[in-house]
Amino acid sequence: MLSILTKLRPMRVVLLSLAILSLIFKAKIGTPVSYDGWPMIETVFIPVMSPLIIMVLLLDSLISTIWFTQTTGEEKNRYKLILSCNLVMIIVMLSLWIPFFIALLL
Repeated sequence: MLSILTKLRPMRVVLLSLAILSLIFKAKIGTPVSYDGWPMIETVFIPVMSPLIIMVLLLDSLISTIWFTQTTGEEKNRYKLILSCNLVMIIVMLSLWIPFFIALLL
């Protein structure tokens, strides 16, 4: 596990941690919005930040793909790991957040 975290480097570990935290603290569909206190984090801040986190994951995937095509050997394997972690997290986040945002529109 430590080897994987070392290969991902600190910025990507923080980004993936933020993505996981946004999934943990995601409000249930139909929860009334609260504009004060700690519930505001769950009902306002996290839903606003989650699309931004997804966009940063997509941007990191794009940059990793560019570096993946230009490297060889162990670095190529490292970027393959980064790409797979990013893409799995993007798929998980989209599958869990899209129903929430669709419910907001209806």
